Amino acid sequence: MNDRTMIKVRCDKELLYIRTISWEKKSPHRFAILRSELQKLEQEPNKRVLTSDCGSFASLRLTKVPDGTQILEIRFTWLQEDGNDRVHGWKENVRLPYEPFRAFAGAGEDMDGAEWRQLSIPELVTRRYEFRCRKNLQEVTGCRLLRHKLGKILEQHFQWRGTEKIVLYDDSQPYSFFFEEYTPYGRGICGAVILHGIEDIAKARYSVHT
Repeated sequence: MNDRTMIKVRCDKELLYIRTISWEKKSPHRFAILRSELQKLEQEPNKRVLTSDCGSFASLRLTKVPDGTQILEIRFTWLQEDGNDRVHGWKENVRLPYEPFRAFAGAGEDMDGAEWRQLSIPELVTRRYEFRCRKNLQEVTGCRLLRHKLGKILEQHFQWRGTEKIVLYDDSQPYSFFFEEYTPYGRGICGAVILHGIEDIAKARYSVHT
């Protein structure tokens, strides 16, 4: 479990103060977030809210996992000056269960310096593919080389956060597919998985167009 990040949260009437501690390093300072930023997240779920503090930046997004649990994603960009007019830093992503975080934020101002701690939730990339096609799929599955090429592009490309499933349909081009992404909030990105260079199957390659 050494790859997990510990998040510590304190709060007052207007601000939430967040620190992170991982096996390799800890945040250079506490990051202050206005309580009003949480209201923005709740009003527009799945959209990012950008904020900054002490020269560092954070991108916040409220999303859902397939079982309906709300997750607060925070992407930190920690920056420090080295005294020679130069800046160095690193990026860090953490994921928190939103309901207990929200409950603490709501009660924290009356708790006289209380601290809430939570290990970041690891992201499990799970994808479900549905093939609602027949002709092109039969042609691809009938060729071992094309099966391998298609499986490889699906595994490598569709690493999108919050995706519940990818639905594929026959495309007008041979061995190719139109796709639709579905998230907990409905249909997402649409595009096509196209096989290029079909004149030479051994050298042909799939690419994704959106």
